[in-house]
Amino acid sequence: MAVITTDILIENTRRDDVLTWMEIADNHERVLSGAWDDVSRTGDRTWDCTLKTFPKARVMSYSFDSTDRSHAGRRVLCTTGGKRTGGKLNYSLRTPRASRNTLVTLHLDYDPGSILGAVLDSSGLRDALEAGLVRMLSNMQQGIYSDNG
Repeated sequence: MAVITTDILIENTRRDDVLTWMEIADNHERVLSGAWDDVSRTGDRTWDCTLKTFPKARVMSYSFDSTDRSHAGRRVLCTTGGKRTGGKLNYSLRTPRASRNTLVTLHLDYDPGSILGAVLDSSGLRDALEAGLVRMLSNMQQGIYSDNG
């Protein structure tokens, strides 16, 4: 398994407000759009995301599964699918002490496959996935700010 983790600070927005925003399936489409080379909705809570990587483009499915309020933080649970991109994608929401800010950590745990998969992962797939995840967090931040004025 391979792991990519990245985060962003959403200022002046409470953790539960971020979670409530992420509970709306249409907001996941806003997060995905523009983060990948192409995004198409395949169901109420699922999308296909195209990554143009060498030697060929890959399609990663993205499914918004649920939110989790059961522990000290808050999480949004998703899964990814596709050849070399299948795994678990989770958003963890934390609020630093005495703060109205929310730190969102995006964690992707995926399976690039066998030895060939490891070579492809190190030759561009991982970089394309990481860049897309960074853009997803930026889209989330922009969407929350625009909706909250």
